[in-house]
Amino acid sequence: MRFSDAVDLLAQGIWGGLQRPIPVRKFKRQYKKTSVGFGPWKEKAGKCLRSAALDGKVPVYVFGTPQSEIGDLSPEITPVPVIALRRLIPIRGSLPDHPRASMKAAGGDGKLFRSLNTGLLLVRRSQFDAWYQRERAKRRWPSQRSTSKRRDGRPSVQTDDLRTAVINAMRERKTSIAALRRRLVGSGRADIPSLDTLERLVDQLYRETGEAEFFRMKRTRRKRT
Repeated sequence: MRFSDAVDLLAQGIWGGLQRPIPVRKFKRQYKKTSVGFGPWKEKAGKCLRSAALDGKVPVYVFGTPQSEIGDLSPEITPVPVIALRRLIPIRGSLPDHPRASMKAAGGDGKLFRSLNTGLLLVRRSQFDAWYQRERAKRRWPSQRSTSKRRDGRPSVQTDDLRTAVINAMRERKTSIAALRRRLVGSGRADIPSLDTLERLVDQLYRETGEAEFFRMKRTRRKRT
């Protein structure tokens, strides 16, 4: 199946069962028959699947025309080496169905170069399903929060009580992460996490709900010269 189809299946597993984000609900009120998804959900799933592909956990193939012989235009399914996948330019963190690769990205392999530039990225359904089930068994997806139980390691600092406190504080007055932490400290709570943990929690809340109060503009850090 196409890489993007696998991303869609993964997104359904990660976010399935959650209430539709606010932007999607508003759109569906006006365009009831239109199929629409939430970008951050698919973007998160695309990043996860690309990461699994770069780690070699989900092999990726290209269905293209390598033209290994003069005049031979029959397409072939070719495994894409991980080193080549790392060199492909991601689109919103994910691998595109129709990649564009340089000869350097293909490692100097002419057949792979032609296949990537004429073909379609695929994953085998059986290999994807096996990886999907392993990830699902970890019970870390937002769709599994109500039934998940943390058995090993330290307890998570992102407790339901903390999530509720952050939601109420940000809905009352949207503010920076540093100011949010000061407000939580001032409320007398004893379970105040670090700034990085609060950032991840707020970003997660935005991906789950789509509420503008949780949206944070990502700042590009300057490169030191």
